[in-house]
Amino acid sequence: MTRWVDVNEDDWFFNEVTEASNIILEDGEPFVSSIVYNVFKANAPYIYEEQKVGSTGKKTFTLQKKAAPTNDNPLLVYIDGIRTVYKDVKSNAGGTSDVELYAAPRPGAIVSFSMIGEPVKDRFEKPSYTGGGQLPSKKLDYGDTYHYDPFSRQSVEYLYAFGRALRRLTVSDEEWRQQSGQAVAQKYIGLKTDVYVVSPADQGGYLYLPYNLDGVTCNFTYHSREANGALMKRGGEFKCTSTKMVYNNRFFPNAIISRGEAFLLIDRLRRTFYSRFTDLDAPTHELRQSVATYSGQMSFKLNGYYDRDKGLVVRLRNVGDDESMDVVQIKDVDYTEIDGHSVLWKHPLSAGKIVTFIYKKLVSTRFEDVGKQTAMYNQATGETTVIDGSIDDSGGHKPSWWALPVIAMENEQFADGKYLIEGFLVDNFTVNEHAVVVSEMNHPVYSNIPSLRENWFMPHTPLTRAEAVSFLNRFRKWGMERFK
Repeated sequence: MTRWVDVNEDDWFFNEVTEASNIILEDGEPFVSSIVYNVFKANAPYIYEEQKVGSTGKKTFTLQKKAAPTNDNPLLVYIDGIRTVYKDVKSNAGGTSDVELYAAPRPGAIVSFSMIGEPVKDRFEKPSYTGGGQLPSKKLDYGDTYHYDPFSRQSVEYLYAFGRALRRLTVSDEEWRQQSGQAVAQKYIGLKTDVYVVSPADQGGYLYLPYNLDGVTCNFTYHSREANGALMKRGGEFKCTSTKMVYNNRFFPNAIISRGEAFLLIDRLRRTFYSRFTDLDAPTHELRQSVATYSGQMSFKLNGYYDRDKGLVVRLRNVGDDESMDVVQIKDVDYTEIDGHSVLWKHPLSAGKIVTFIYKKLVSTRFEDVGKQTAMYNQATGETTVIDGSIDDSGGHKPSWWALPVIAMENEQFADGKYLIEGFLVDNFTVNEHAVVVSEMNHPVYSNIPSLRENWFMPHTPLTRAEAVSFLNRFRKWGMERFK
């Protein structure tokens, strides 16, 4: 169950946020998730440190960082996983802190010290993130002879942290050889908190853990295949460490959500609704649909949208033929484009044909900032921000995280023809960059010149409560129409 360190049971939003955080959508990801961060205030760093008691009577422990506990950032102390009360915390001559306990733990006990820290946040209450995290890792003591066979009970592994078992993810040896260990681990573990991976012996036998287990004592049982062929049981207590951490344990309830973030969330819901309530895939920016004809068929209703006269490709072949046998059809000779959802053949088709419709939309026909790179100028801060709304993934370019959901939804309509998504009719631009002028909070600043108006989506503009409620209600009504 997902819990956040900044969402408590006495918060008015506790039930809703906790429930939404534990709902898994059709894409396999939770409905809502954390905002990643890794920058803390200088006087309130994140602390997690374990010290093993080596002598009898030890009650004072020196931390590696300075701890300044507050009500919002308390110091928590655990002995062998059991929370205890400390007596005092004081600064020392080394610039860090000494923590004194009321009673000395037993020799061999593990004493843990934890402070969640205070992240650095911007004016939108969003945390700072410098990118480039490295998952905690460690080379196993017998990593060069590490052995794992997912189909053999003789090589079963067990990894426990904080008293709970982690699930091993199986990655092919070939994939480990094609990329760096960190790249493979990032791909499979990502921001998950309950899984681990181990590279094969010829890649060093490295154990990779989630970010939340950085510096945490784990108990791992694994096997090694020795030179004489013997399968040996290995293991013990391990600590994996990261050279650059990423944190995803906060919800940030006071963060202001942008239009791009909100519509990304709504698009994931839309795809889930299509999956659960229909036998069709949700329409995206790319249409590729094949239909087997019946005798006399002339009309085709498509599960998706194309822009008329914008490059819809229609192909025809016989059932059983390979796609290489497709014959490209000619618009207005073989078929007619109707309304963006339908195609009408010029003559009745016989049964036993396969008609394929192909269309890829890379630039929005409704919003000027979707499908290309634009900019906005904040007149309060003097900053010009590039808005990357590109969708074309050719040449290894990664499409914009917010533009794909917008272009996929921009043609969704109500029964009366009104669009589900609306934009801003902006009319105030800088002279040289044609950057839209915005206020300190990224809302458009208008010049009230109708001739200059352009329809922009504005992904970085925050949603007000009224805008959020209005769109959620529109989405509710659209869903009732579409899936009734």
